[in-house]
Amino acid sequence: MTAILCCLFIAKNTYDKAKSSDSAEELKKTMTRGLAISSEELYIQLYRNSPVPYIIIDSEGRVKSANISAVRMLGEKQTSINGIEIFSRFESLEPGHLDFLVEKYKSGVSISDETVKVQNAEQGEAWALLSLFGFKDSAGEQIGLLTLVDITRQKKAENAKSEFVSLASHQLRTPIAGMKWSAELLLMDNPESLNARQRKYIDRLLISIRRMAVLVDDFLRVSRFELGTFQAEYKEVNLTELFKDVMDEQSSRVQQKKLIIKPFFDDSVGKIISDQHLLRMIITNLYTNAVKYTRENGTIQLGFVKKNENILITVEDNGMGIPTGDREEIFSKLFRASNAVRNVPDGTGLGLYILKSAVSVLKGKVSFTSAENIGTTFEVVLPLERESSVDGD
Repeated sequence: MTAILCCLFIAKNTYDKAKSSDSAEELKKTMTRGLAISSEELYIQLYRNSPVPYIIIDSEGRVKSANISAVRMLGEKQTSINGIEIFSRFESLEPGHLDFLVEKYKSGVSISDETVKVQNAEQGEAWALLSLFGFKDSAGEQIGLLTLVDITRQKKAENAKSEFVSLASHQLRTPIAGMKWSAELLLMDNPESLNARQRKYIDRLLISIRRMAVLVDDFLRVSRFELGTFQAEYKEVNLTELFKDVMDEQSSRVQQKKLIIKPFFDDSVGKIISDQHLLRMIITNLYTNAVKYTRENGTIQLGFVKKNENILITVEDNGMGIPTGDREEIFSKLFRASNAVRNVPDGTGLGLYILKSAVSVLKGKVSFTSAENIGTTFEVVLPLERESSVDGD
């Protein structure tokens, strides 16, 4: 009966079209007579032999039925697949996201096109778009229809692109460093021999080289995140000193724009255990964006507080804000808000994507509130695994 219900759902669109026609009943009879099988058998065959993997699960996520494509994707045998806890065979791209999907299903909320890695007993792994919706069987019990659209080839192609970008970015760092060193030598070696125009050209060259270096570093970080090769290295971090270092790096630009900076640091937080490189990446992206998009004489507040068992990092500005229509895409790769593109053309669209990736590696969450032409506040919540026993002084 479960399989029949599933097949009825699969054939719904065909049936609806036939129903609207005066010849619907005749079409049904013709199909059944021509295939020499009953409607029930036809639906079962459609379910069983569909090229799309279909799985029926109970309320706890155990497999009740699976078609041939699903059995093949999971690398199991038809005789052994029933009873498998299906969610244990999946992995999500973000920590905790799979648990969130399970809770959605158990709460009766449909799931659509979520990317998951599928553990395959024979081939190792595959990638799929998972969709899942719940309904009641003939006995009134909650069951779910789970579909998996195989995207393994696309995922491998994406990984190949990321590997290429990683290799190319790594190889580009050496010639960029050489160009930078040569331009700096021109300025240091007998500088009085350069006229004002030559100095101006060298300064422009150095600015372009620095921009290129930042872009290459961003591409390298993105590729490492996407390939899953970025592993957190936990050690003692003095968060206050880290904030001050990042602020010092932007001090000249802050002075140039006459910005007012209001830092706040929770004195109760000493040294924490985290990945210093990832933390610096997070703070730097938030602070440089605030400095970049805040108008002259604006104000920026930044700092951190301990909240329950978490560290809450906040960066607030009264800059141009994020337009309502751009907010859903703000963490997407290579995306920039429309007003940012219009008013500040210098940008790669990778900063917030890198920020979110770094936060995910540290098992945290990032959120923001914004109003156009009023300002934006970003908040990053990171779990406080444990504070260092070493005093923060």
